[in-house]
Amino acid sequence: MVSLLLSLLLGLPFAQEANFDLRARDNLVLGKGAQSGATYYDVVITRQPAQGVLLKLPYTRKGGKFSFDLHHRVAMTPDFTAAEVTTIIEILTGGTTSLGTYTISDKINPGDKSIEPIIKTGAAELDKAVTALGKKTIELVVRPGPQSISIVGQTQVITRGTNTTRIDTPNARIATVSNLKFEETSGKSPLKKTPQD
Repeated sequence: MVSLLLSLLLGLPFAQEANFDLRARDNLVLGKGAQSGATYYDVVITRQPAQGVLLKLPYTRKGGKFSFDLHHRVAMTPDFTAAEVTTIIEILTGGTTSLGTYTISDKINPGDKSIEPIIKTGAAELDKAVTALGKKTIELVVRPGPQSISIVGQTQVITRGTNTTRIDTPNARIATVSNLKFEETSGKSPLKKTPQD
């Protein structure tokens, strides 16, 4: 029985990252940060948690805090012109229950660079120009018990002057996330003892 359980666990497509199970598909990995070594994951537009950046948080008795950095996913091609970019993602749990939507909005100019170079895993020609721009740290308070969550995309709006383009096509890659972290709430009491006389 134990050997069956181990063989099933070893066959699952997930990697252990820090103190939670990261179950994002391999094709969602954009690359690794050249300085930090952090993995950058593409976020696709979907309502299916299994298609997003899926992870299983550990069982906790007191809950915890999950955080990650959210970035725009932009192809900085030679013909890129300045734009106001707004990217909206959602965090799902359980079936398709939403834990909230999160927005990052930045003015992006030609020549803007990522906070660090990303060593790409894909060989596609378009991916060579893709980079993670902007940064917003998202923090989420997590309830006690086990929990699976998925980071999925909703839409990206690109505005250049009076021209606005809305990207909401299913499976389009609109954002990138990095520095995924989970911290369990400690069992220590926030109250301090006062010295006895």
